[in-house]
Amino acid sequence: MTKEITKRTVRKPMFNRGPQSISGEKDPNYHYRFVNDTGSRVHNFQEAGYELVVDPDVAVGNSNAVDVSGMGSAKRVISNDGTVSYLMRTKKEFFAEDQKAKAKHIDELESSTQETRGMYGSVKLS
Repeated sequence: MTKEITKRTVRKPMFNRGPQSISGEKDPNYHYRFVNDTGSRVHNFQEAGYELVVDPDVAVGNSNAVDVSGMGSAKRVISNDGTVSYLMRTKKEFFAEDQKAKAKHIDELESSTQETRGMYGSVKLS
């Protein structure tokens, strides 16, 4: 008679724990986001006022993405497809300014597509 040994696995719920989830004590004065490390994206975000998060009280990731950040290094995750994403933050006031500028730009684009001359409209190329 042989004895069968089964391994018990712990189930981890999936809600609010995606590969790019953040846990721990985030500074409420900052807006946080993940930035994929492709091309010059991380550098561009730094130029726009973002900084890499190195706070030891903040953890990232879940079982689908590994937090390979060491103590004192930038927080990052690696997704299933191998993409590395860094956790970055900027002051909330800078984030609000950026959102306002984006909204203004969208409003300008939308207003430029509206025709004021009647119901048939026209197309203009410039």
